[in-house]
Formats: sequence, C-alpha cells, structure tokens
Amino acid sequence: MGRIVTGIAAVVLMLGLLVGGAAEAHQTHAVGPEGEYLVIFGFEKEPIYTEERNGLDLIVRRAADREPVAFLEETLFVEIVSPDGQVRRQLPVRARHGQPGYYTADIVLTQPGVYTVRVWGFIYDVQFDVEFQTHEVAPLAELRFP
Repeated sequence: MGRIVTGIAAVVLMLGLLVGGAAEAHQTHAVGPEGEYLVIFGFEKEPIYTEERNGLDLIVRRAADREPVAFLEETLFVEIVSPDGQVRRQLPVRARHGQPGYYTADIVLTQPGVYTVRVWGFIYDVQFDVEFQTHEVAPLAELRFP
C-alpha cells in the first residue's frame, strides 16, 4: 500500500511540475482603472523555436473571480515586432473554439531572439494597451539530430 501511495504522490508531483512550468511561461498584465481584468499572454507551444508553426495563447479573465471574458475577438488587436525591431505585423485574432476567454493567432517565427508582442483594444468599455516580451526564441536546428 505504501508503494502505491508513494507512486501516486510522485505522479501528482510530476504533473504539478509540468503544469506549473507551462503556467510560468505565460505573463500577465492587469488592465483597467482598478485592474479589473487580466490579460495573459504566452505561446501554444513553449519553449518557442523558429520555423515551427505556433500560435499565440491569449487569455482574458476578470481579476476578481478569474472568470473568462468571451466574445472579444472583434475588439482585441495584436502586433508582433521582430527581435531587431525592424519588422512589425498585426495578427488576426480569433476565439479558440470551445474555450471562452481564450484567443489565438497563428504564426511561424523565423528569427531567433526576443520578440515584442503588443496587445490592445477594448474589454467591454475598458480600453487597454500592453506589451509583452517573449522568452528567447531558439533556432529549430538546436533540436535536429544527427
């Protein structure tokens, strides 16, 4: 019986580390006059590599109760800036099917480095404009073998 409990505890610990690691990769900004909404940003696949199809993982929640805020795809805007700051692109934001308050935009990053992602728009009557820095985007070649 002790081995089963120890095994279950090990599995729970591993799952906690995996889930915690993914959550740590995301960044959060409180927006609104009293920080009533949370704008959470990350990527669907992390760590991030060049030449790999990926997508933004953009989440909007009410700060008070962490409830998702749905139907914002027409009022949210995203712009990504290359690591050297020379290239900007506005990305089309869409709601993620079956996940209220979750939004995405597809992208393939081509340069290693740190990108800037600007998210702005309206959450109901609250106007906001925030920037996030991605974690280091590594070249996909780092994963190739042999």
